[in-house]
Amino acid sequence: MTKELITKLTTQLETYEKKVFNDLLKSHNIASATFKQIVLTEIKKNPKMLEAFERNPSSMFASIIFCAQLGLMPSDTLGQFYFIPYNTKNGFVIKPMIGYQGLVSILLRGGDVTSIYCESVHEGDLFEYELGLNPILKHQPIDPIRTSVSFTYVYCVATLKNGTKQFKVMSKAELLATISLQKERNDLYFNDKKDPNFWMLKKMCLKQLAKFLPKDYVGTLAIQNDSAVEGGATLTLDESDNVIIKHEEKESPKEKSMFSDVIVEDIEEKA
Repeated sequence: MTKELITKLTTQLETYEKKVFNDLLKSHNIASATFKQIVLTEIKKNPKMLEAFERNPSSMFASIIFCAQLGLMPSDTLGQFYFIPYNTKNGFVIKPMIGYQGLVSILLRGGDVTSIYCESVHEGDLFEYELGLNPILKHQPIDPIRTSVSFTYVYCVATLKNGTKQFKVMSKAELLATISLQKERNDLYFNDKKDPNFWMLKKMCLKQLAKFLPKDYVGTLAIQNDSAVEGGATLTLDESDNVIIKHEEKESPKEKSMFSDVIVEDIEEKA
């Protein structure tokens, strides 16, 4: 059965390569054949991904097309983009997750941001920040125990093309409050074994900073829809194979076009 599924998956990927991937990836200078092979490799590594393809192919291909639209590679090694299988009350779905490295790549690609870095702060560190007309951010790492227990803050700094810098600081309490609003459980947060460098927390802070940074269309789309998925939305395809974002059903389900517009697997540490 697995061989049959892989053959069917490969055939459908080739169809989407001709219909969609070539055009989407051309603007990002990514070879569609390379993208297709990486997608196939990632899916074959995870039995739950094959199960998701069998049970809900529309969800899987919506996530793959979204990845292509952002010009990212869905590879664990690169840490740009992940396909996460979830068993929800509405059925088995694949949810796309942009990695920290993917978000950095998208923001830098726009050209108005020239550098980005994010760091965690721990209990023994010397740390000072001040907002207002003359913002201050000073951090001297000292505490040798840099775990989720000693974690106190995370901050991100972006340098713009004109030389100015913008930063965002989030406390542990702010991060936990934000996490509590997410609909699906993600066991990477504050997980010293699975995410020892706190990439997921850095991404959360970077997303808040990115709201105030200049972005191109792809950057805006990436942040809006990544937040929507974290809030419980899923991606699917309409009858014309356009990607739509489907919000969690209440009394009247909402859908909006985004084309043109759990179980979380272990993500290894990404540099």
